[in-house]
Amino acid sequence: MSDGGGTAHMVGGGMSGGGPDGTGPAGAGRPAYLPPVGIAPPGSPTPDWAALAESNERRQRRRRLLITGGTVAGVLAVAGIVTTAVLLRQDGPQGPRAAEPTPAATLAVDGPPSAVPSASAASSAPPSASASASPSAASGSPAASRSAAPSAAPTRLDDLRGARPAALGPGAAVGTAPGHTGPALLLHGSADGWAQTSAAVVDTSKSFTVSAVVRNDAATGARAVVSQGTGSYYSFYLGRDYWGSHNQWVFKVQTAAGGEDSTSRQAFSTGQATTGQWVMLTGVYDAGSKQIRLYVNGAPAQTTSVSGIWQTTGPLQIGRTRWKNTWTDPWDGALTNVQTWSQALPAERVAQLWRSGGTAAGAQPAAGWLLP
Repeated sequence: MSDGGGTAHMVGGGMSGGGPDGTGPAGAGRPAYLPPVGIAPPGSPTPDWAALAESNERRQRRRRLLITGGTVAGVLAVAGIVTTAVLLRQDGPQGPRAAEPTPAATLAVDGPPSAVPSASAASSAPPSASASASPSAASGSPAASRSAAPSAAPTRLDDLRGARPAALGPGAAVGTAPGHTGPALLLHGSADGWAQTSAAVVDTSKSFTVSAVVRNDAATGARAVVSQGTGSYYSFYLGRDYWGSHNQWVFKVQTAAGGEDSTSRQAFSTGQATTGQWVMLTGVYDAGSKQIRLYVNGAPAQTTSVSGIWQTTGPLQIGRTRWKNTWTDPWDGALTNVQTWSQALPAERVAQLWRSGGTAAGAQPAAGWLLP
């Protein structure tokens, strides 16, 4: 037992006969005791406690630095492994992924800029979402319909039987017009605004009827709705007649060859031709009675006797006429429900046509364009 004052621990209550490990005889001059841990043997110099403490502190600092360095190295190693895994996953079997473009801005026709989805967003969208980019699906909302590419403009008018299509001039367009339901031919009084068949539609040697629903936007000038004729002159003309103070709806025909105004015969409206209003004009030729008649909004206007109508082979014209080898009287406004019959419709059929909105006379037309 130690007394706390550096007294030796006795082994077995006295001097030990064993060696330094207590198992064998002690060598000559060797102590037979073990000093306490941390206490110098008797007679040894007093330890330098300050130096020991400083040395111990240095060892502790080195230990902390080693532990800290090892921790940091471990963290960096883990981070490197994770980064490598992410890069390998991004590269994949197809090689490195291209950088995704930054969303660009597109300007709607009349709206603010909006972000265009990135390519990756578009590819991840469901089929129904990607289909909305098509013009037909994009029409679901006003904004989408503005962003969608416009459909190709039609280049011809098909008649109701599909046998007599009419080619459109570059200044003609098919669309909708205020105050009317259904397609309309939109013209602006220009020389390139018209529609034309490839050959004659009406046999002017026999009875026929021609009708159209029209809106005139021109304050002045003669304007042709429907006509047919050869290279020099029309054979019949439905439209507006205008000169000086004369401003009336008209159905007129050419009674003889030669292209002279003196051989023209007319049936006029009783009132002035209107501007900016929808009107149904109907011209009838009765070959049996040798008469032409004009109806305005289904009501008879004037009947005129004629000797006959000059038969020509020229094509049917919508929105212009041929006069003295010149294209003239371009329509300014809208035209729709253009129809012809191979008979002289009686007054009650024309009235029925008016009541139907210009679409049905109770008699099958020979041809028709721009019908609902």
